[in-house]
Amino acid sequence: MKNRLMHLFVFLTISFSLALAQYYDGNRVVTISKTYLKPMSTVENGTSEERSKLILENRKKLDFKDKNLISSKILYHFWSGRSDEVIDISEFKSMADSDESTKTRGDRRKKTWPNKEKRNEFVKNLNKYWVGKHTDVGIYELYTKMLKERKKIFKENTYVLIQEFTLAPMSTIEGGSGDDRDEVMQKWFDNIIMKDDRILSQMLLGHYWTGSAGGPDGWPMLIVSEYGTLEDLLDEDKEKRDKLYEKGWPDEKEREEFKKKHRAYWNNYIHEDIGIYYNSVKQQKNSQ
Repeated sequence: MKNRLMHLFVFLTISFSLALAQYYDGNRVVTISKTYLKPMSTVENGTSEERSKLILENRKKLDFKDKNLISSKILYHFWSGRSDEVIDISEFKSMADSDESTKTRGDRRKKTWPNKEKRNEFVKNLNKYWVGKHTDVGIYELYTKMLKERKKIFKENTYVLIQEFTLAPMSTIEGGSGDDRDEVMQKWFDNIIMKDDRILSQMLLGHYWTGSAGGPDGWPMLIVSEYGTLEDLLDEDKEKRDKLYEKGWPDEKEREEFKKKHRAYWNNYIHEDIGIYYNSVKQQKNSQ
């Protein structure tokens, strides 16, 4: 009886925590995980052409047809991080949809390859390129009001920059409030991010489940930004950003006050660069 009560308590605690974890109505859930490729030299009869073909076929026939999966990026090593890592950034409406996506994957595979022998052959050929493990980076809250989605169609791979910033503790902001911070963040997004054509897409991801958040270190936020070229990603042309500021806030005094407030809420822009990655546009599932 005690064990049953304990199990019930744990279940209710987790359920309650998940219910509270998504802080803003209309926001969605993003999962980030890592898988690992085997070195090509260790794969018997393996080729990069076959590997790309198999991965793309798997994506098209399983992930692209997954009704629970809103969008997904598959990122490959370019700069920093491990060379064998492949990062999967997947977007869902809710955690329930994410769980359903996982649970129905086997059924989708059987439906795609009804013949058991052909199905097993495909899986065997695909799996020979993978180490066979994965790492769950985390589950995040996607701020849909500050979501920029790519409009252009690209044939060549794009570049994705992942950075972790922190929102400063509210106690350190003189006269600060949650509503004011949200307004400042939204104005920045509307006037700067949406108007900067170098940034093809961007996700703002807040802590949802797993990991730690809050306290004196602030609130961690991931920013996932996509660029068409490496030159655009590395472009530090201050004049371009200044013009966006001037257009968004024509009055110089208001502009400087906004900059000061935005910088304070974002902990003086202290951040960690997680890495720069190739985004495989052929393997990317875009939201409809």
